[in-house]
Amino acid sequence: MKRKILLLLYLFTMACQQKNKNITQKDSIPLIINKHVDSLLSDPKIKAVSIGVFLNGKQYISHYGSLDKEKNTIPTNQTIYEIASVSKTFTGILMANAVLEGKINLEEEIQTYLPEKYPNFQYKKNPIKVKHLVTHTSRMPTFLPKKIEPLVNNFNEDLPFKMYAIQKDYTKTNFFSDLHDVKLDTIPGQFYDYSNVDAELVAAILETSYQIPFEQIFSNFFEKKLQMQHTKITLSADEKPFLANGYGMTGKLVPHEVSLFGAEGGVKTTLPDLMRYIKWQLNSNDTIVQESHRVLFSNENTQIAYYFPLKHDKVYGNYFCIHGGGFGTQNWLYILPKHNIGISIITNQSDLDTPKKLKHTLIKIVNEFLFNSSNF
Repeated sequence: MKRKILLLLYLFTMACQQKNKNITQKDSIPLIINKHVDSLLSDPKIKAVSIGVFLNGKQYISHYGSLDKEKNTIPTNQTIYEIASVSKTFTGILMANAVLEGKINLEEEIQTYLPEKYPNFQYKKNPIKVKHLVTHTSRMPTFLPKKIEPLVNNFNEDLPFKMYAIQKDYTKTNFFSDLHDVKLDTIPGQFYDYSNVDAELVAAILETSYQIPFEQIFSNFFEKKLQMQHTKITLSADEKPFLANGYGMTGKLVPHEVSLFGAEGGVKTTLPDLMRYIKWQLNSNDTIVQESHRVLFSNENTQIAYYFPLKHDKVYGNYFCIHGGGFGTQNWLYILPKHNIGISIITNQSDLDTPKKLKHTLIKIVNEFLFNSSNF
């Protein structure tokens, strides 16, 4: 009888310890996130942060601070953020899907899919191919119209307002006209050189291939196929109040981004939708994910799939990361397939050093997950 009582006490104690251990494991992840984001929020410039983590099949979403200086606008799961150049990964997905569907050939000249003839889209009879656009190796300019370029080289608090004044009246007709003045300086496909024009041309090519507007192609895939109901290029009247205001380098309220097609930086979304995107990106069995992660350009410094840069690290393994920065928004997206981890961090403040601050916080969180992996 005494042995039975002792055995029952032992089993009860072990059960309690296991229960406490499970509680500790569950609660430690938000604590790690809170610790590092609280440190980030000690920076006087950064007033609000939203972060989403997908780890071992579970997601964790947290919001901090206030979106607006004059009132306590707390970010929530309903908050819609501009994700700037992270939008390009969405465009890359659409191109990867088009390739799998046989709509587009990566080795084809882009001229094949454009509404006008552009004899200037070659260098010494070496044409720009579709794969050059999705790897930023086309030699296209960073921006159109050209008068934006000198403004960007002089980054100051007035830049968002000057760029907005130019972009708000810039049309697709202007864009296709300006393309005739582009002059390539070397053979396409040899050098990586970041370009927003690349992504806008991909949108135009997709429109030609599917014979519907890019925004409809976008919604058919992300809203319908992936159930990302709050991921849009153009917001409805009901959605606009949820779009986070953005603040510039000196704390001024800045205009929202203007986008021609939406392909290069026009996507707006919520943290829950981004978590759906991250979860899907970690599905190694999905053929579209596989194709979109396929490296299309590689040299000693850069490897890039469909707009998604691929990095290598002894601990992280092969992983994808991309930064998006706009007038009043900064964010990072990391996908670490080896560890089944994805993370997105966003703030509605934009300065030259904001990306570095966000990345530093993100890396500290990921590293604590990995180096304390026995806890998860």
